[in-house]
Amino acid sequence: MIAKSFFALAVLLPTTVMAAVDPQHMYKPTFTVDKLPDKWEKGQVGTNRCDKWAPHNEKSMCQNAFINSVHDFCLWGPFKHNVDVGNEEKNMVAYCLKSGYGTRLIPDGTIKQAHFIKAKSFMQITGYGDFTKIGIKKKDAGGELDSHGADGYGNPPGGLVFSRTIPGTNKQFTQMHEWASFMSATEFSFRACFETAPEKLRLCPHQYDEMGARFSHPGDYGPGFDQCDSDDGQMPGWYRVKKNVNGKESISSSFFWQGDAHTPNPHKPGKTSNCKEYKTLHSGPVKVVPRALAAGPEITPGASKRAHHFGHH
Repeated sequence: MIAKSFFALAVLLPTTVMAAVDPQHMYKPTFTVDKLPDKWEKGQVGTNRCDKWAPHNEKSMCQNAFINSVHDFCLWGPFKHNVDVGNEEKNMVAYCLKSGYGTRLIPDGTIKQAHFIKAKSFMQITGYGDFTKIGIKKKDAGGELDSHGADGYGNPPGGLVFSRTIPGTNKQFTQMHEWASFMSATEFSFRACFETAPEKLRLCPHQYDEMGARFSHPGDYGPGFDQCDSDDGQMPGWYRVKKNVNGKESISSSFFWQGDAHTPNPHKPGKTSNCKEYKTLHSGPVKVVPRALAAGPEITPGASKRAHHFGHH
């Protein structure tokens, strides 16, 4: 999410102006999984050096999340129990389906339905579950976790996201800087954009914290477990407007700011293909374990630099 004051400018902006409208966007360093620091961002309550909890530990304070497939993904959850997500956004740690990352585990039976898609520009997992099992308060409507909080730091600060199933990366664990996740007591979504995606900031927005998962992450939230390829779909918050002036039709773009007088409908999900269905999901050992073999770079928490351009990495 970004600062609420940012939404006072309830205006429609063309794509070309978006480069300078986000004063909170901050440059985030790039890490590799074998050279992670203990802490790197101001306000970080956990750590990115998670080997001391390997293969997993229910008291882990690991803040590395991994998204690889419908069978191998992590979600953010509180390290304390019975709390509201919105009040604890900065106090989240990683819970994973698979053991081996040094994180806490998502207990078997927590995930009731899950749908993983791999699009041209991002990967996404959506679904339903009982997240009181990972500490979220019953009936909590939830909140947004993302790489850029209202103060420019992440929610949670220090949270990193990696995948080894990004096209073109030779199955190497690769960081994704632009990501957002919605967690409630029952529903979840997690979208992370590839570094090579030209529109990664628009396809992985972080300014719709009050709009919820289905607005920011259009997808399948219904029954079942599956994994599909997908089109990118439309950019959340961006809408094409048809105009007819003197008999000539033109198409322009409009941008929805959270808090505008009129709230448009969410976009439909992108078209899916090559879907594989599964009966259920289970925990177990991860196929490839990321090894932290060397001390990470010395980074002073809070030393992130403010970027001059929207989406510069």
